[in-house]
Amino acid sequence: MSIGRRGWWRLGIAAALCMTGTATAAVASGVAPQQGRAAVSADGQRAPDSEDGLQVVNVSVDRTPVRGLTVVRALVANLGPNPVTDRFTTTVRLPKGVTVEGRVFPDDCRPDDRGRELTCRFRKGLGLRRSATLLVPLRVADDVRSGERLSGGAVSLQDPDRPDRPVPSRAFTIDVQ
Repeated sequence: MSIGRRGWWRLGIAAALCMTGTATAAVASGVAPQQGRAAVSADGQRAPDSEDGLQVVNVSVDRTPVRGLTVVRALVANLGPNPVTDRFTTTVRLPKGVTVEGRVFPDDCRPDDRGRELTCRFRKGLGLRRSATLLVPLRVADDVRSGERLSGGAVSLQDPDRPDRPVPSRAFTIDVQ
């Protein structure tokens, strides 16, 4: 059975994410990585089944202690068939029990009035088969207990070239140690 050109490209994105994950997030946000990453199933790591356009390929979050800092890392990729020439927007829905603390990447991110969603604009488009990373440092609230799983988080994006298609998104949770 042959993987095909698109399958190899998706494997390459997954490998690149694994190589850059924790160190990139720590350098970009100034947050030191904690004792390990949350376990992610094979389904959570694989690229979406959709064939083209902008996609949220992967979202990862390190485990964090109570009142600790963690970083949401989202990998967005342009799976083609054309480059995205306009700026594009990602939205991060935050789980209850966390707040944004520190420098976010890209720099053009704005929270909503309640502080539950963060809208980030990438100023440039995204070339064919290129990727971009979103980094959001989060502080776990004082009232969250050890062993809790904070769910309800999601990263989604708007493809400026395909405004009518369903919004690609990926959910995430934060495990508190």
